Amino acid sequence: MTKAVLLGLSLFFAVLPPRLNAQELIPNRSVTGVCYAGTKVNKIFIPPPKAASQRAGSKGGGNINVSYTGFSSEAKAAVEYAVNTLESILPEDVKINIKASWTRISTSGVLGNSSITGFAAGWGIDAFEPMAFYPVTVAEKIAGKSLNEDWEADVELVLNSTAKWYLGTDGNTPVTKYDLVTVVIHELCHGLGFFDSMNAENSEGSYGLGSMPVIYDTFVSDLSGKKLTDTTIYPQGSKKLYDALTGGQLYFDGPLTRKYLNGGRARLYAPSTWDAGSSVSHLDELRTLPADGLMTPYIDFGEAIHDPGKLTVSILGDVGWINTRIIHEELKDTEDHLDQVTVRAKILSDTAYNRNSVKLYYSLNGFATSGYIDMSPGTEAGSYSGIIQIPSYNTKMDYYFSVTDDFSRIYRSPSRAEKAPYTFYIGIDTIKPVITHTPPEYFFEKIDTIHLKADVTDNLGIDTVYIEYMINSGLPRFIGMKAGIRDEYAASIALKNEHLAGGDILNYRIIAVDRASVSNTRLFPSAGYNKIKIETLLPVVTAYSTDFSGAGPEFFNSGFEISKPAGFSNYGLHSEHPYRSPDEDYKSLEFSSVLRHPVVFDQSGMIITFREVVLVEPGAEGSVFGFSDFYDYVIIDASKDYGKTWFSLADGYDSRFIPSWETAYNSMIDGQNSAFQGTESMMVEHAFYPRISDKISARDSILIRFRLFSDPYANGWGWAIEDLKITPLVDKIEETPLDEIKLFPNPGNGRPKMIFGSAYNGEPVRIRVFNLYGSCISDEVVTSGDQTIIDLSGNPSGIYLILVYHKGKVEAIKYNLVK
Repeated sequence: MTKAVLLGLSLFFAVLPPRLNAQELIPNRSVTGVCYAGTKVNKIFIPPPKAASQRAGSKGGGNINVSYTGFSSEAKAAVEYAVNTLESILPEDVKINIKASWTRISTSGVLGNSSITGFAAGWGIDAFEPMAFYPVTVAEKIAGKSLNEDWEADVELVLNSTAKWYLGTDGNTPVTKYDLVTVVIHELCHGLGFFDSMNAENSEGSYGLGSMPVIYDTFVSDLSGKKLTDTTIYPQGSKKLYDALTGGQLYFDGPLTRKYLNGGRARLYAPSTWDAGSSVSHLDELRTLPADGLMTPYIDFGEAIHDPGKLTVSILGDVGWINTRIIHEELKDTEDHLDQVTVRAKILSDTAYNRNSVKLYYSLNGFATSGYIDMSPGTEAGSYSGIIQIPSYNTKMDYYFSVTDDFSRIYRSPSRAEKAPYTFYIGIDTIKPVITHTPPEYFFEKIDTIHLKADVTDNLGIDTVYIEYMINSGLPRFIGMKAGIRDEYAASIALKNEHLAGGDILNYRIIAVDRASVSNTRLFPSAGYNKIKIETLLPVVTAYSTDFSGAGPEFFNSGFEISKPAGFSNYGLHSEHPYRSPDEDYKSLEFSSVLRHPVVFDQSGMIITFREVVLVEPGAEGSVFGFSDFYDYVIIDASKDYGKTWFSLADGYDSRFIPSWETAYNSMIDGQNSAFQGTESMMVEHAFYPRISDKISARDSILIRFRLFSDPYANGWGWAIEDLKITPLVDKIEETPLDEIKLFPNPGNGRPKMIFGSAYNGEPVRIRVFNLYGSCISDEVVTSGDQTIIDLSGNPSGIYLILVYHKGKVEAIKYNLVK
């Protein structure tokens, strides 16, 4: 299902903050690069740059970390080789995280695709072009810091496991295969910023997020050199822009690219039929030299290009990888009486810059009038300073810096200069601190500690941050919050001896005091207290089952209820029908139901079975759980600490889990939503098999939570569950009648045969195999009338669980693989 075009940024831009922090990185949920399989033979090998071979065994270059899903050792080795090549051309201080998936892509002719996971606005990172979005990879390079969490992916890479791959790294690609190294380098170059946001549909051309372009867009020009982002020539949504995008005469025009091409421009791929993910974001196939041919739209049979090429490197340089950064620690407001202030900055550049061009612009009246000084170089390389006279007390000064590099690019800090300058106030301080905090909604009884965090800022500086709290209407108590990185403050409230019970209320508020001579104090909330409700837990059990009739008190629901809707003959756990989705870009909603009985995790493992129907928005074709284009989903979580933290027991899934669900969801689309109503007849048996792992140990008591995640705009009927059973694995297997299924030899060497009895009537069955850690390592549909061989020979020795699904029921068989 096509996701909505992101439009809801107009208010966002109307209140542009002066700087961007990690929390303001805008997530992306669409594919930003596609690599197609060519149909012709192009037997060619372009070896990697010398820096790649010289880098072997050294620490030079950038650092790209890849997390793999579904890769063989041979495919993984090819990816690592490609990654090493890109690392060799990246700056040493760059760290990029890649999430890679080896899976079937059903879209015809696609070898792979990639998606950057987020955008940063140029004004927030002091980029060359403030009014453009930068992909997180280059944005972090420009900002000189990480803009997301260390464990989060910057680029998601999906490779088509069904393609005819050559997995070698020597470039000797057969003319019947596609070179994996080439495709990986190609897709990761998209992730580094070689992509556009242009679109051409219904005779209308457009670009950007909320009409603000990505940085690549700003370099796209027509035959006469006019920029496509010049709205005086090409208005957004116009037929004129559509014609330009599909007219075959587009170019990439940047100063580094022109220098490499001796004043020329790079011809772009702009076919008459618009191809999202390919048009504009590739070089023209026929007009690009072989040595620069990596970023053309098609990779042909036998084609091995292991060097990004100087043209690609030049284009990446234009979008921000060749950058000049002005580093400045903003002057803090002061109550001191000063006659002058010394302002310092440091210049870090990837190229040469004019050392006489470093200037400090300032104003005492909001830039109604202004002045500037040439900054003087200091003793440390790249350091500069300047002195500004202060005319009187209670004075506000606005200022910014500028420097020009050898490509005549003028960099400013802040990049919006006079529109959003640095600000410095000398005088009596009356500004209160600012507190940003999201209160928890609830906790379960028996919780021993509650951790609270807040971001607290002040123009003069923070003196003290503390929490006032009380249990119910008891006496108030106080605990200090400790300062962490950036503006974060945290405190832990010990509750072990409070003997909290269901129905109790924890009341608290955060108090911040600044450093002014006459202190300014802020309360959060400004009146009253935040209230956290303590929810009841029921006794710990070793197994649990319910048909949901009368089970209401046993579940804590938020966005779920136990009910028997019209058309259902049994009670069950139901999400809202339809469930809600946020009508705002980048927002999400979560609905959950927690079983109040903690369940003991048995030493043999645990099996969770239930009947369900899932009608939630399916992700993009071929998308994998955990990737940005896997949209809405349902998932089962667990907690060992009474709900303080949660972890998943298995991957989330959507309507694609059962083909008939996906068909039903897509059969009644109204706008962007599905209007199809779920029925009890659509329910199928589902089994989860979480095993002991680094997150769960034998005899742990865990809370189990059913959760539905909803991203912006599109939604459907939702999720329904009936006949829930949670039992130790051994009990489940011992109770399973296996007269109709024979598996032999067992134990065996990894290729057991399975024969089905007459009850299966030659009908299709689904077979899923789980390893000792609860991961599904095989999932296929077979015909039960045939003798089936289950191939586990590539897996290590150990116990495996084989689940057989047929007509809404599931059978479980233990298999012992011995090598």
